[in-house]
Amino acid sequence: MSRILLRGGRLIDPARAVDEVCDVLIGGGAIEAVAARHPAQGPADATPIDATGCWVVPGLVDPHVHLRDPGFPEKETIATGLRAAAAGGFTAVAAMANTAPVNDTPEVTRYMLAAAAGVRAARLVPVSAVTRGLGGRATVDFAAMIEAGARLFSDDGIPIDDQAVLRAAMEQTGRLGFVISLHEEDRALTARGAVNAGEVSKRLGVAGIPAAAEIERVRRDLALAIGAGAPVHVAHVSTAESLDLIRAARKRGAQVTCEATPHHFALDERAVLRFGPDAKMAPPLRSQRDVAAVLAAIADGTINMIATDHAPHDSGSKRMERLAGIFSRDRDCPRLAEDAGEALTEAANGVVGLETALGLALELVHRGVISAARMVELMSLGGAQLLRLEGSGTLEEGMRADVTVIDPDMEWTVDPTKFISKSRNSPFAGRRLKGKAIVTIVAGDIVYDGRTGASA
Repeated sequence: MSRILLRGGRLIDPARAVDEVCDVLIGGGAIEAVAARHPAQGPADATPIDATGCWVVPGLVDPHVHLRDPGFPEKETIATGLRAAAAGGFTAVAAMANTAPVNDTPEVTRYMLAAAAGVRAARLVPVSAVTRGLGGRATVDFAAMIEAGARLFSDDGIPIDDQAVLRAAMEQTGRLGFVISLHEEDRALTARGAVNAGEVSKRLGVAGIPAAAEIERVRRDLALAIGAGAPVHVAHVSTAESLDLIRAARKRGAQVTCEATPHHFALDERAVLRFGPDAKMAPPLRSQRDVAAVLAAIADGTINMIATDHAPHDSGSKRMERLAGIFSRDRDCPRLAEDAGEALTEAANGVVGLETALGLALELVHRGVISAARMVELMSLGGAQLLRLEGSGTLEEGMRADVTVIDPDMEWTVDPTKFISKSRNSPFAGRRLKGKAIVTIVAGDIVYDGRTGASA
């Protein structure tokens, strides 16, 4: 492993409140030295990278992705997902447990880690299921899953309806020093819903999913967390009222963090009119009022991290054949025929996000919604802390050399056909973005070099 010298970049390290132009020397998989300027030639054995005009930041960490492996290779594999993550600037991603088989045993966790070890890309952080088979009843062996490598627990995609089961799980994971990530959904209220309950659902003639489906479950689970005295994490917050509940719970002593996704702050429910199933997700895209609330919460610190909820799907799962020609990004869709409405309702939830998240977050910086340091905090430090990744989330000397080099001014257009991910289900096709990762370094190894546009 050769040494690397990143020259003249803007070092942004919120964990140490550092924001200044520096040289960063990487060696032995760690941050070897940070200095105002190294000698003109630098160490003879170091590969120089000119980072002038770029940001040098702690490697981005995504606390919420679906890699579909094992079980769904037509959607994604660990290899394609981790390479897509590296291309997006991520040095570590937390892979959710809704695989086949479910990641609810040490054997599945070890399979995932072994598969990831053979890929020169982002690091995989396993997320264990909370309950066996995601069934919401019997809990997994939390200690055994942690020993195997799990760093977060979640039945994401399926809410845990039984309060007694969830509270017991909170207490057990809390004693072990780990966190449960909650998918907040009252399924009695979301049944057969296709999109957010509102003007768009009415226009399309499909059943809507009310905001109350998220809000009431957030209310319940925060009360459980306070009672258990355990830390919890609320995934993909999408409503203004949920954010108010989180603020109130913190005042009552709740140990609660939360995340927002780029699609929930960059789009509202109207995107469904043009992108159809590629804009269908759980929770659904919400109202303009909710988007404004999410943006405010990102700016004021209520939201702790940005997570992609990367959810790759093949065209069949998205019912693209049945909906071909109905949706167009050039015009709003009119009321759907009954069979088309049924197809939209049946279409799988989720969008890919690993290769677009950074560009969408940078929109907030360019618009003055947040500072560059706040963006790095949201996309690196927050996830590293949630996942208990020692040595990550900072570029302090001696720490693990997970580094992302960002060109904040590089302009590019989202083209899903060029994604490294196996799937193309993105509502951002054709969107012009400003800013991109150009070099991704994991444990001192360059795993993506966007200066040439290819994985290392």
